[in-house]
Amino acid sequence: MFKEIIKIFFVFFIITLSLKADDYKDAMLKAISKLNKIEDNDRSGIMKLRGDFERILQLKKNNWMVYYYMAYCDLLMSQTYMNEKPDKENIKKYTESAMELLNKATDLKDDFAEAYILKISVNSNRWQYEPEKMNDILTKGQEADDLAKKYGANNPRYYLVNGIITYFTPESFGGGVDKALPTFEKSWSLFESHIPEDETYPNWGKEQTAGMLALCYAKLGKYEDSEKWLEKSLEIKPDSGFIKNFISKEIQKAKSK
Repeated sequence: MFKEIIKIFFVFFIITLSLKADDYKDAMLKAISKLNKIEDNDRSGIMKLRGDFERILQLKKNNWMVYYYMAYCDLLMSQTYMNEKPDKENIKKYTESAMELLNKATDLKDDFAEAYILKISVNSNRWQYEPEKMNDILTKGQEADDLAKKYGANNPRYYLVNGIITYFTPESFGGGVDKALPTFEKSWSLFESHIPEDETYPNWGKEQTAGMLALCYAKLGKYEDSEKWLEKSLEIKPDSGFIKNFISKEIQKAKSK
């Protein structure tokens, strides 16, 4: 009798775990689907979505993937404050929150390439509010870059993030359009064959890569190529705020010069 009770308890325990796993995956896929559709400047929507991921932690505590997506939401929030008059206080607030969450993610999974890639981007935010800490920003950026490349050398987001940083780095410091273009081309070629490890892994960035290629070609005066890449970016994500509110406007500025 005792053995039978143990068997029943064991079966119930396995079923409970299985249901929790299904609930976790369903919740993650719903939240990721919303994330893929969110407007870049929709602060209330981003914060609501961050709350969705935070609640998922109740289904799977200390989960490195959930920490990653919460950090990504924080990064998106920080970017909403980067305009002609950057709000340094809020950029710092969300940057520090994102980095704290990414550190939790890599503490739990130290070979998680996506987290190190995001760290590169998050760390670069610091130029907005503490440029006097140049040495530390460069050191932390290189540390994240080394680990991102070690664990994700063929990850298209690694090249996208580095391409963006290179694009906005002055030519006198080794950056600029000419240096960034091959990096975006590499990112695109990898996106063409990239398959996430599973449905819950990050899949953002392809339209951003196409958009940055469009912008690079416009800056180089190659307007036909620019138009081709702009169309590609909007095919991937027609309602992308990044493409409509930034890339398209920057292309028009380039053409008017």
